[in-house]
Amino acid sequence: MNAKTISLGCLGLLCVGLLVVMFPIGLRQYRVQNQLQAIASAGDPISLSELGDRTPVSVWPMADKVDARSEIMEVIEPAERLYKKLQPYLISDAAADLHRPLSAQNEVLFEDAFQKYPEVLPALRDASHCQRYAWPSPLAPSGVMPPDQYIQVLLKEVSRLRMVGRLMLCGSRFLAAKGKVDESAMLCVDLIRLTGLQETGPTVVVYQTNVAIRQSAINQLNAILQTQPLDPGTHAEIEKVLAEHESSDAFVHALKTERAYGIASIESMGMMIRTISGELQDYLSAMKTQIDFGKMPTCDLPNTRGPPLGALSQIAMTAVDACRNSFERDRIRCRCLRILNAIRTHELTGEDVTPDQLDLPPKAMEDPYSGDLLKIEIVRKDSNPTGSVAKASSEGWSIHSVGPNPFKSAGNQQNSKDLGLGP
Repeated sequence: MNAKTISLGCLGLLCVGLLVVMFPIGLRQYRVQNQLQAIASAGDPISLSELGDRTPVSVWPMADKVDARSEIMEVIEPAERLYKKLQPYLISDAAADLHRPLSAQNEVLFEDAFQKYPEVLPALRDASHCQRYAWPSPLAPSGVMPPDQYIQVLLKEVSRLRMVGRLMLCGSRFLAAKGKVDESAMLCVDLIRLTGLQETGPTVVVYQTNVAIRQSAINQLNAILQTQPLDPGTHAEIEKVLAEHESSDAFVHALKTERAYGIASIESMGMMIRTISGELQDYLSAMKTQIDFGKMPTCDLPNTRGPPLGALSQIAMTAVDACRNSFERDRIRCRCLRILNAIRTHELTGEDVTPDQLDLPPKAMEDPYSGDLLKIEIVRKDSNPTGSVAKASSEGWSIHSVGPNPFKSAGNQQNSKDLGLGP
């Protein structure tokens, strides 16, 4: 065997080796391009530049006061000062205990704060009646922001939204303490409406922030409905805003925009790392599965997660799982509140409440964990525990899901308190 033959043999082996290495990479790239093309063909974003509102508010073809963000920004300075003034209450345990009446000290604090900044709450309520919320775009004069820079912009935005939510809830508590329960409830309705506008924002971080804000409003409405009679018009507005939220596709929107952010983040790693690791193909496949599940009830979701994922995709799916849990909790508690509102609307007092009495769509009463009716029970306690004759009195309604680990009674609800409402 001469040197020429050996050289040709080595060259052939090298070509075979390169083919063995490059063929899977090429095939992977081909599949990724097909996946991206399918996403784009469906009209969904595949790049960071497609997120946020790219059209300037000034050219929106709508009437005045269409942008909730602009309305909020007009009073952002007094709102921040009001928030700072309310800090003694906001950092106290009283802020979390909605079933306990507001203390005299906090009433004085609220009275002074809202009198000093009277323009804030009306402006925030006006914002909730706008048509859109103009989320910041990642487009900058220098081009598209890097993913890490854009997420910082979004985090600053959601921090402002948390402040707005807490101010509106403080206003609601103050109105309730003054006996203005219908006005208090309507302020919560406006807050829920505002979170609906804000859910056009991108990524699961934005979505989960809105869920947290909305759940605070639901907690406040639950505290009111458990004990206070409301006007029929107030009940109707509560039902209307909850019904509108039930039909929202915000969760799926959050997943689709999160996917665009994830694509940009993986692409920012560099071509060599991205190509060799195959993370983008894994990520796109995993996200497609999650989006296809959409708003499917938990009881209908498959038990298997699919093929193993790369390290980055596993981290991303952890965030998506947390977002899905937030969505499920939000869906369940909104439905629970609709049921409680219907009970109070129809002035039901019986032990056994039937779906026909509630006059709600079947889906609005369904437990996503079981596919059955959400659990509805009257909670009673001894009204005279120390006396010789104990009398039982109705204390309110417990409405809850069976949860991931089904339970039968309200007593077991302490194992899953965040999946229902109670007195």
